[in-house]
Amino acid sequence: MQQVVLLVVGGMHPPSYTGQILSTIARDEVLGQLRRVVCAPQRSGDVLSAYALRQALDKAEKASLPEPELGLLIWAFSAGCVGAAALAAHWQQGRGPVLALFMVDGWGVPRPPGVPVHRLSHDRFTHDSSRWLGAGDEDFYADPAVPHLHLWQQPQTTNGWATAGRDRESLTAADFLCRRSRDHLCRYGLNINGP
Repeated sequence: MQQVVLLVVGGMHPPSYTGQILSTIARDEVLGQLRRVVCAPQRSGDVLSAYALRQALDKAEKASLPEPELGLLIWAFSAGCVGAAALAAHWQQGRGPVLALFMVDGWGVPRPPGVPVHRLSHDRFTHDSSRWLGAGDEDFYADPAVPHLHLWQQPQTTNGWATAGRDRESLTAADFLCRRSRDHLCRYGLNINGP
């Protein structure tokens, strides 16, 4: 069966700001079993480059057995959404399926064509104003609003609403990321436990 990698792309901030996101993944009963979680890149300016992100994935793949077609799940934050969106479009065309791209406060970044997308926003204004660049299949916004960095640094304490059309569900940003990621893994029937 196909394998999947979860790529975590922070913004232009110190790598330590991504600690709670990685803890969220590790605590989840399904995502915590993923054999391949890649946190990239190490230099903050590289988050803008799909090429740099692809190199980070290729480097991680060299450390394990290469897969002919590797499914990709992406969690990206702020400026990291620029490189992640470009990588998702490239990956979908030639490397394998992109299960979903989660753009966390990726305001101003257009939705890549043909890729399942979820937008997470730190407030209702950002949520509403991002929609003209392509709403996600199901999105999240913090309510009450939180500072921009708080959404990435403290997703487990960021309450808000998951929205799909007119439907809304109250949950935390961490729950939204994990639940929707699990949904995409199940939908594609990927083998996340490995051989």
